[in-house]
Amino acid sequence: MATLVKNIEREFLLQAAKRERAVLSMSAGGGEWNTHIMDVGPGSITLEHGAPLSALRKGAILEFRCALRGQTLAFKTTVLEPGARTLKVALPDKLYKNLLRRFARMAPPGDLSASFSFLGERYDLDFPSGGAYGPSDSFQPSEDFNPADIRELVAEFDRKAGGAASEHGIVMYKNRIPQGPVERLAADTGRAFYLPSILSGLPLSDPFAERTILTRDDFLSWFMDEEGLDREFAEDEVVRLERAKRNDGVLSELLVPVLFQEYVLGHVSVTNKRQGHPPLDLKAVETFGAFARALAWSLKLHGYFKGSPRLDDSYATEVLDVSAGGLLFACRDARLIQALKDGSEVNVRVSAKRRNVDAVGVIRRHYAATREGLFGIEFTGMAPEDFRFLFEYLYGRAFTDGDADSVEGVRVLRP
Repeated sequence: MATLVKNIEREFLLQAAKRERAVLSMSAGGGEWNTHIMDVGPGSITLEHGAPLSALRKGAILEFRCALRGQTLAFKTTVLEPGARTLKVALPDKLYKNLLRRFARMAPPGDLSASFSFLGERYDLDFPSGGAYGPSDSFQPSEDFNPADIRELVAEFDRKAGGAASEHGIVMYKNRIPQGPVERLAADTGRAFYLPSILSGLPLSDPFAERTILTRDDFLSWFMDEEGLDREFAEDEVVRLERAKRNDGVLSELLVPVLFQEYVLGHVSVTNKRQGHPPLDLKAVETFGAFARALAWSLKLHGYFKGSPRLDDSYATEVLDVSAGGLLFACRDARLIQALKDGSEVNVRVSAKRRNVDAVGVIRRHYAATREGLFGIEFTGMAPEDFRFLFEYLYGRAFTDGDADSVEGVRVLRP
């Protein structure tokens, strides 16, 4: 995740880039140009460059990126004094490091268009739609659960859950919708409700590398955003939720949503009300999370969705900006806005007059409003010759060995 650098570190990093003659990639005039820092003054930076003077008008806002000491730096700033070989820009107010995005985004060229399709078959199912996406064309099997035999799969869940807690169950949402704050928030986010101990209450943080469990702040935000409560009243609702669990005799609890594509099929729950029994630990979150994934895959494997209608395969996009590592597009199709979730895997085709580029991508960020959604696709796989073409087409310069160091995350696809 990008981190905003404090002023004193900003000065240090800029001076380090100057000393080490680091290459700063500058986006200007519809192209990308390499620059080096010559001087860092009290309110300005002087750079040497090879860009055309016509691209460097005074007052223009330029974007800079730099790979320095194993991390990516980025900032935007204003042109103070353009020159044929040197350029003075304002010292940036904000400088970011540790960016996930490795390439500068550009306004799309006039002849560029893009379309995408979901990986695997997609279904129109009579289940509630959630806020996360469950992959439907691949499954990473675990040692604990085998989806090949659905009866044995459920029996294995019964054995493991029976040894971990006093109560367990599987609830499908075929004829009901998620009920109450716990089920609704788990469905909305695709994350598990985890109460490690009634004494400690809801977790304050998520220890997993990828967001996996709901935290206390998640519930506060949900009560404020979805229920329209002020923070003080939202705090009261969270306390009331914890008190209700305590009054129901819950000592430790886990509820994991079962996700398939954009749908929430149901949830699995494991609850401990037995005094003296060990509380559910993080291993339990992993174990029963694996079961939820295996259950969704097993249902597909055994034809649970076989009679359901298929959804359209290919969608055109309105590209807002594009880079060698991904693109941002707008969508006004209400059904598609509902279907696209963070983590959705897609095939992408970027078309220009001279070439079509095919890539595999993942939805990494989205903002879905009532009438329009904005979605960011990160390219995760692309043929090397397609990547080179797209890079040179967008940035107006040759792809170099130095640029190859920034291609991490874009897997090379072989024929």
